[in-house]
Amino acid sequence: MVLSYLAISAYLAATLLLVRFFSKNELKHPYQQTTSLLISFAIIAQTLTFTDFWTTNGIVFGLANSASFVAWLIAILLFLSSISKPVHALGILVYPLAAISLGFGLAFPDTSDKIIPLSIASHVFLSITAYALLAMAVCQSILLKIQERHLHTRSINAFINKLPPLQTMERLLFQGIRIGFYLLTLSLVTGFIFIDDFFAQHLMHKTALSIVAWLIFATLVFGRRAFGWRGKQAITATQVGFGILVVAYYGSKFVLERLL
Repeated sequence: MVLSYLAISAYLAATLLLVRFFSKNELKHPYQQTTSLLISFAIIAQTLTFTDFWTTNGIVFGLANSASFVAWLIAILLFLSSISKPVHALGILVYPLAAISLGFGLAFPDTSDKIIPLSIASHVFLSITAYALLAMAVCQSILLKIQERHLHTRSINAFINKLPPLQTMERLLFQGIRIGFYLLTLSLVTGFIFIDDFFAQHLMHKTALSIVAWLIFATLVFGRRAFGWRGKQAITATQVGFGILVVAYYGSKFVLERLL
């Protein structure tokens, strides 16, 4: 519990430093090293909370633990990506979400009966990685939408000035979508291999929604490659596709674990 509070504090402190930098007319981030240290500490502290996940029968991976794990993975992917790519601004969205996921776990912890067997753990973690990459793409799409709106109205401020050029933002968006789509494809394939009875395990609605989301991302990836799709349509499709995935995974978990 103490580790969770420490991680929350570090994530929020790093977010505040990022907000301060992007809201000021400073060309160089004066607290970049401090921000990196805070994020590193938060990720390590959150990693140590995962020791409670493991049992002899499998992994305790209910709604709270899975939300925390996804947020942790997104934070790691963003932190590593920011070393070589101009994606620091995404931290303003990602790191508070990581803190919220930890707070949710503290307020509504999973019980020991929410266990997934080790036999399907690879499928679950593959799915989680796909969700994390697509979540980063959604955050990128939100920033891209804000950037496009400000450029269109010519209301340029310090935040917009510090974002990468529009073409770079779009390229980063589709990189995340493409990799996330490939992993989502693998997760669906492994799901059909490892899961025996979709009806008995209440997975039919989740699978159907995941396939709908997959079709949206497949269309988006193909359209980008074949027709050079970009702009508002791509942003909207990304957000709708990920929204369906959230309903498929977390919506079903919330209903099955918290309501029924």
